[in-house]
Amino acid sequence: MSARGVLRGAVVGALASVPASYVKAVTEPGLQRAAERLLPPEPWQKWLVGADPAGRPENMPPAVVAAEVDELRGGPGLDTDEKIRASRTIHYAFGAVTGTAYGAAAASLPWVARGGGAPAGLALYALTHGTALPVLEIQEPPWDLPRSAVLWEAASHVVFGLTLEVSRRVVDRLLP
Repeated sequence: MSARGVLRGAVVGALASVPASYVKAVTEPGLQRAAERLLPPEPWQKWLVGADPAGRPENMPPAVVAAEVDELRGGPGLDTDEKIRASRTIHYAFGAVTGTAYGAAAASLPWVARGGGAPAGLALYALTHGTALPVLEIQEPPWDLPRSAVLWEAASHVVFGLTLEVSRRVVDRLLP
């Protein structure tokens, strides 16, 4: 694969990340409700970072990161609405970075897109919520979170991966 092909794949992936990030965001509440019906969390567990996007969106990892960055910069502190707005920005920006990398990889290594993007979504969950966020002490590791939170978050990443791959194929056909 040429450098131009990889660059085109990166652009396609970045564009495909917008619908993928949107679909992930809008499906999370339903996935959370379903997972909590199957595996009800203890009330105290819903206070953990990343455990309750429906009830505590300001306590999701992107919002926590935004608040910590503001604190490190000596800012005045973010209120709940500012954390939620910053969280959305981070969500789409991280989706764009991920989509760019996925698009470039899929353009040069077609096996990356196997499984319709679902394995890539699970890998993203493992790298972020399963590894990076706990190492950075932003979120507890999966084994310390309620099982329902692990289930819906992993499922939302599969949804992201599937939507990213479908969107990537559509954008690839539409882009000259």
